[in-house]
Amino acid sequence: MIDVSFLPNGNRARALDRRMRCSLADSLDYIGTEISGVFSFDQKALTHLVNSLCQGARYPPSTFGLYAELVPALTDGHTTTAEQLLAELLAERPQTATSQLLSLDDPLIALQVPRYLRLMDSDPVTRFTMKPPPAPAADAFKRRFHRARDLLRAAIPELAAEFDALVSQVILVAGDHTAEYQFDGGSCYMLWGGLFLNAESHPNDVALAEVLAHESAHLLLFGYACNEALVNNDDATLYTSPLRDDPRPMDGIYHATYVSARMHWAMSQLLDSGLLDEPARHFAETARQSDLENFIAGHEIVARHGDLTATGSAVMAAAAAYIDTVG
Repeated sequence: MIDVSFLPNGNRARALDRRMRCSLADSLDYIGTEISGVFSFDQKALTHLVNSLCQGARYPPSTFGLYAELVPALTDGHTTTAEQLLAELLAERPQTATSQLLSLDDPLIALQVPRYLRLMDSDPVTRFTMKPPPAPAADAFKRRFHRARDLLRAAIPELAAEFDALVSQVILVAGDHTAEYQFDGGSCYMLWGGLFLNAESHPNDVALAEVLAHESAHLLLFGYACNEALVNNDDATLYTSPLRDDPRPMDGIYHATYVSARMHWAMSQLLDSGLLDEPARHFAETARQSDLENFIAGHEIVARHGDLTATGSAVMAAAAAYIDTVG
């Protein structure tokens, strides 16, 4: 079992990322064996993709997204669709940079945008809209993003290392201002390595640093759940949670609770770093208190209703032990 201790660890994050990529390679190798002779595909290209993934090549989130759509197409016998998806999957190439910061309308991901939107907006309970951000907002956000990541690297290097290991592509979006639910940021296990952030949210460097801690924690949990889910609760069963206005599945409440502890820790580290001016300190102190309250409220629901797996129990126990030291 992989180490699930609470504090961020760049080496562990790199190991999780490698495990996710090797797991994809194993699945694709199995698929290739099963469909050989059933329909035609480029076996040489599949072998290259499998070997590249195993060797640590940093393929973009779209590679995982294509796989997520390929499997049900094969399972349901949609041969034509499966052939098209596999051909597209075999045309994927590793990223030329370790990480990418892109807007939703960037030509580099133009062909993948419909898939990104489809897989990100898969929650039947809460739907949201993502669209390309206005250019001025995107440009300002990119500058803020680099400052926030530099702040993490200076004040919390292990958290920065974890983020860099788990996030391969940051995609900037804008929300629908008329919608009831505003999208601020998120990730999806079917798009491993992808992080979607609203370029019109997170107005200052500390707020954005907290979001980076938040979102890397979600990806960390996805990595932990590679071989075993964190909760056994049925996703169709919803629970009232003080963390959200709408009822949520236990897995969502679990995630929100854990990441609240991670954000509390990150804000504490920034406050102790001596790198924040007075307005930034005030923001961090307020955020830290809110994070503590959110963890306590969420943990009560998880403890009362959560059916946790062994992995889920160990992960949450580590977060709770941290909170016990500050409560």
